[in-house]
Amino acid sequence: MIAVGGVLVLAGLIALGVGDWSGQWWLLPGGLIAAGIGVLVAGVVARVRRRLAPLRAARRVATSAPGTGGPVQRLRAIPSMIAAPWRGGEAAVPRYQTVLWLAGVLYLIWPIDVIPDLLPLVGITDDIGVGAWLVTSLYAEAGNQIARQRAVGGSEED
Repeated sequence: MIAVGGVLVLAGLIALGVGDWSGQWWLLPGGLIAAGIGVLVAGVVARVRRRLAPLRAARRVATSAPGTGGPVQRLRAIPSMIAAPWRGGEAAVPRYQTVLWLAGVLYLIWPIDVIPDLLPLVGITDDIGVGAWLVTSLYAEAGNQIARQRAVGGSEED
């Protein structure tokens, strides 16, 4: 993949140097150069990911807590985790955290944004950031909730 990207960049540079493009340089040479750079970057990323895969797998095994549940169990744990601080029971998360989650959901559905969605590609970045924070935060805390329930003895088995 890296070699193909290099060949595309080289072909684009040769076409740029040899041809008379008269103001339309971006048609063939620019496209080849851009495609070649993209393929080069993709090849480098793929190679780095392959090299790091054993390290990631070892870290995942070392840091995974037993009994944190799968995605379905975590999804089922979210309502009780959010409701517990407001019912006066033993709260796994503080009230302010549930308020932040609610604010995140409201921000995602609210039509007014910090960065307007009318701006191409830039306007959606704030929504993506809030959504990513919301999903990862809920997923992690739901796993912690399940682990606490199992440690206490109140596990819910499927």
